[in-house]
Amino acid sequence: MGRGWAALALTLFVVVASLYCVGIQPAAVTVPEALPVGLVAGTWLLLPRSTRPMLVVPVAAGVAAVYAVFDRTWGVSLGLGISAALGVWVATEVLTDRGRRPAALLSDDDLGYFVGAGFLGAFAGASGAVVTALCTGYAPWWLAGFGTMVCHLATYLTVMPHFMGRARFPSVAGSGERILQWTLMIVLTVACFLPIEADFSLVFCLIPVMGWAALRAPMRETIVQVLVVTTLTHAMTSRGLGPFATNPLASDVHNELAVIAYGVFVCAYALTVIPFSLAVGIQRRQAWRAKSEQARVRQLVRSASGVAIIGTDAEGRIDLFNPGAEKMLGYTQREVLGLSPSIFFTQAEVERLSRRLGSRASFGDVAAKLAARTISNTDVEFLRKDGEVLTLQFAMSRIHDDDGEVAGFVATGEDVTDRVKRQRALEEALAAEQVANENLKEVDQVKDALISGVSHELRTPITSILGYLEVLEDGGFGDLEPAQVRALRRVRGNSTRLLSLIDDLLMLNRIQDEFVEVVHSSLDLREVVRGARESNLSVFAAAGVRLVCEVPARAVRVQGDADRLARVLDNLLGNAAKFTERSGEVLLSLHCEGQQAVVTVSDSGIGIPASEQPRVFDRFYRAAAARERAIQGSGLGLSVAQALVRAHGGRIEVSSEPGEGSTFRVRLPLEGRVPVPEQDRAVARHQRSVT
Repeated sequence: MGRGWAALALTLFVVVASLYCVGIQPAAVTVPEALPVGLVAGTWLLLPRSTRPMLVVPVAAGVAAVYAVFDRTWGVSLGLGISAALGVWVATEVLTDRGRRPAALLSDDDLGYFVGAGFLGAFAGASGAVVTALCTGYAPWWLAGFGTMVCHLATYLTVMPHFMGRARFPSVAGSGERILQWTLMIVLTVACFLPIEADFSLVFCLIPVMGWAALRAPMRETIVQVLVVTTLTHAMTSRGLGPFATNPLASDVHNELAVIAYGVFVCAYALTVIPFSLAVGIQRRQAWRAKSEQARVRQLVRSASGVAIIGTDAEGRIDLFNPGAEKMLGYTQREVLGLSPSIFFTQAEVERLSRRLGSRASFGDVAAKLAARTISNTDVEFLRKDGEVLTLQFAMSRIHDDDGEVAGFVATGEDVTDRVKRQRALEEALAAEQVANENLKEVDQVKDALISGVSHELRTPITSILGYLEVLEDGGFGDLEPAQVRALRRVRGNSTRLLSLIDDLLMLNRIQDEFVEVVHSSLDLREVVRGARESNLSVFAAAGVRLVCEVPARAVRVQGDADRLARVLDNLLGNAAKFTERSGEVLLSLHCEGQQAVVTVSDSGIGIPASEQPRVFDRFYRAAAARERAIQGSGLGLSVAQALVRAHGGRIEVSSEPGEGSTFRVRLPLEGRVPVPEQDRAVARHQRSVT
């Protein structure tokens, strides 16, 4: 319903405008009649594209009715009406590229669509006029076609821009200049068209005045002036004034050609002023964008107080020094403009950069090398005005002009002095730590060598002492008093304890060398457990602790070294006896879990806190309770036991609660269940290499 009312309103508007335009035509003119097809096309641009096809018939009918009012036959009227509607439809379709682009005058492409749409629309209307002339004979076909095309093109070029999008930029000229230009344009227009007979060349004096408007005034004002001049000159020409006026005494063809010449003038006028105004508008828009971009860049440069931005021209003279650079380097912009950036570099830094870049140690050579490449994220030392040295994370790039030539250079820097200082301090600390670690390794090596040497040297005399003690106890040097026998037993006990400590030290030395000799053979683990019980009964009797042993009825066979496994159990049982109160109990048991043999030593002693349990297998570690109660021990037994168990492909575990005792579990693979451990292969390779 809305589209129907729009079509009706448009039809009435076109009819009224056409009645006026055709009515003021001179009586001697019949072909180049000034139908307002540009006005119709502009109005169509305001409506949805889908409504245009339904407007063709009303427009054609309205134009035909106008011609019929002015005594044209129905054939001529209908033909010219269809021609006008067809031309308008072609012009609007071309201008909007069949609805794919808006109708605008913003770029050179828009100008091409605009001129093309005007010419094609005028050509379509002229084609219809030629067909009408050939069919009805109302005028020579060439005159009908040429006259219609010129007049339609003139109205397209002068009216359609008012319905198209245009750039909106402020005027360059002031209000006084614009008033002067308007006044001169109107006065000159009237002056050129006042004489009835005048030289055609005078009317072209209007073009420079309109060029003035195109150059200085907004584009929308320029196209309004085009329409004003066209309307004013058309009205004066229709009244018989000006160089294009008709002459009643001249022939009809002469009068027709005079009006056609006026249409050519209007087309030339529009095609000169509108493109010029658009070109000026594009240039003004680009200049405005460039200024806006420059202003934005300047604002960014000024606001970048945390970044130093230094720019130079092609000769290397400073022409940009932002507030960030002033803050970091201590200079003001006025102090450094026109100077060389060499004032920011020490000779030592120039030499360092020259070694990196492979140039001579002069600022000119270093700058030439830097200018030949793009530098980014490089730490460079800058010299402040007060002599302090800053480290900036430096980036440098070249600036090119429109011709691709180097116009200058711009460098940015961020103060990373604190970061570099921290990094250097960290590197120095790491170097010192590395030296300390090397020293500690040397100390450990010396200590290990000392322990190994001393242990070997002590073992021989202690063994000799034990031998003499045994001879004395057996009466080899005479009978001894009971008190002497008791003293000798104490000496033998302490010597045995010292010999055990020496054995632990030697074993610890082998463990540190990652070589623990284990001779694997098939054995019944029950025998190892029973042997450990028998060998430790005297220790438990002296400690007043009951030792209970539980072994299964069936054999538990493993691949291992009986002596080494016995050493493990001796260490575990010795700890259990030391850390269990008198009248307490220790359980030594053996059982199988899946593919593992599990030997358990569980006591009812003082227990181990959870915080200390992860460290009980560390060498020389003694629990706090052992130190507080002055319980004897070297802190090596559990570390040796763990190493021996691992050499058998097993593992040792601990679980304990303070005051409730501790449980140690030794898990070993049953015979045939797992392959020989990697340690055994290492031993075999070592033995083969020795052989």
